[in-house]
Amino acid sequence: MKKTLVVAGVVALLTGPAAAQLESPLFSKVQPNIVNPGGKSLAMGGAFVSVADDATAAFANPAGLTQLSSWQVGASGKTFIFEPSLSTQNYLSTSPTAPFTRDTLDVYRPKDQTYDLEFASVVGPVTSNISVALYRAVNLRFRLDSSDIRVTGQAERQEGYRAFFINSGGTDGISFDEQGGLDLRNEMYGGAVAARFGPLNVGGSVNVNKLRFDLLGDGTRNRHTFTVNDVNRGIAQTSYPTIDADVTASTSGSKVGWSVGIRYDLWEASRVSIGAVYRKSPTFDIDYSVRATRALDNRVVADFACGRDDTVNQVSGSSACGTFHVPDDFSIGISGNVFTQDLLIALEVQRVRYSQLNDGFVPLFAYVVGGQRYVSSGESDDGTLYRAGAEYTFTLGTTILNLRAGYYREPAHGMKIQLYPDADRDRRPDPGSTAANLTSPPYTDAFATSFDGGKAENHISFGVGVSIARHLSIDVAFDTSPSSQQGVLSAFYRF
Repeated sequence: MKKTLVVAGVVALLTGPAAAQLESPLFSKVQPNIVNPGGKSLAMGGAFVSVADDATAAFANPAGLTQLSSWQVGASGKTFIFEPSLSTQNYLSTSPTAPFTRDTLDVYRPKDQTYDLEFASVVGPVTSNISVALYRAVNLRFRLDSSDIRVTGQAERQEGYRAFFINSGGTDGISFDEQGGLDLRNEMYGGAVAARFGPLNVGGSVNVNKLRFDLLGDGTRNRHTFTVNDVNRGIAQTSYPTIDADVTASTSGSKVGWSVGIRYDLWEASRVSIGAVYRKSPTFDIDYSVRATRALDNRVVADFACGRDDTVNQVSGSSACGTFHVPDDFSIGISGNVFTQDLLIALEVQRVRYSQLNDGFVPLFAYVVGGQRYVSSGESDDGTLYRAGAEYTFTLGTTILNLRAGYYREPAHGMKIQLYPDADRDRRPDPGSTAANLTSPPYTDAFATSFDGGKAENHISFGVGVSIARHLSIDVAFDTSPSSQQGVLSAFYRF
C-alpha cells in the first residue's frame, strides 16, 4: 500500500493544471484581515460602514466622504500577531491486520507577527456636495512560518508541521509533513469620489491591487517542501522511498478592484444613519514550480513549472499555473446617538466570501487504497460577521476625548479537506462522486483533524481617540481573540 501511495503522489504532481490553494496545513489557517482600517474603526469592532466619518471612509465606505468639511491627510499603522492552533492526529495499529486506533493528538501554536502601514490618504471636498480621496490600503495580511514548530509527540523532533502520522504494526509508517511558511499581502492604491443628494450619499472607488503570494523556505534549506515519509523496516528503502516535493510560487503585475457604497441620514438630529458597501476584489495569476526528489539518492522524479511541462517524465499538461482570489465582501450597518448626544452606537453585519480563497484547490498527492485512487478537495465556508461598537465623547475645552469599545464574532472559515474517488486519473474528484470514508489507513479522519475548518472566535476591541484644537486626531486601538491580536495607531490632520 505504501509504495503505491508515494508513487501515485508523484504522478499527481505531474498531471493537470495547478491553482493557488494547495494541500497545505498552513493554508488551512489563513486569516484574511478584512476589516476597515484605522484606530476608530478597529476600536469599535469594525462597525464603521454607517459611521464612515474620517479619512478611512475612502476604503470603509466612500459614501461617507461627504461628511468631511475640510481637507485632511492621515495614516494608520498596524501590528498583527497570528497564533493559530494546528492539530495532528497520530494513529497506531498493533499489527498489519489490526484496525487503527487514535493514538496521540499533538496541538501546536506557531506564532508570527507583521507590521504594516495599513492605510494612508488625502481626502477633501471639491464642492459643497462632492468629495474626493486618494488612498493606499492593505486589505489582506497573513504570515505564518512552520520553522518555529517542534513536534513533541514523537520520539524524534521534527522541524516543520506534520499533518498526520500512521503507524502500522510498529514496522510500517507513513506521514505527511510541511516545512516552510507562507506570506500573503495585498496592497491597494486607489481613488474615491462621493456625492450628496440631500440625505442620500453615494460613493465609489477604484483601486489597483498588488499581491504578495510567497511560499517561504524552512530556514535551513530555503525551500518550501511537502514530504511523504514512507517507512517499512522489512523492505529496502528503494521500494519505499521518501519523496520531497519542493514548491515555489510567484505573482506579477497588478489587478483592478472596486467598491460602491451608500449612506443615508435617517435622523440628522441624532446622527442616525444607515450605510452599506460592496467591495469587489481581483483574481491574480500565480506561477508555480514543482521539483520532486527522492531523498534516498537525490534522484529528481518530477520537475515542472508554469508554462513548462515536466521535463523528467515528458508528461504533457503538467504546466503549474494558477490563480488567487482576494475575498469579496458586503457590509450593511446602522449607527446613531440614540440615548445621548455623547454616546454613539453602531451595529453592522458583514458577509465575506471566504470560499474564494479555495478557488482552484490543488491536490498534491493521490492516495491509493485497495486499488482505488483518491484525491483531496479543499473548501471553505463563506462567513457572516456580526459587529457592534460604541464611542463615548468628552469635550475638554478645545480637546475632544473619545473612549471606544467593540465586539465582533468571526465565523469558522478555515480550509476543510475531503477525499474523493479519481477513477479517471485526472487529479480531480470524479463527477457526481461523494466523499469517501477511508478508515484503513484512516486518511479521512487524519485530514478532518489537520484541516478542520478552524473555529468561530469572539473578538474584543477597545481604544481611545484624542482631537486637539479640532485639527489633529490621534487614535489608538487594540483587538484580541484566541488566535490573533491587532494593534493600530492612526493620525489625521485637518487643514
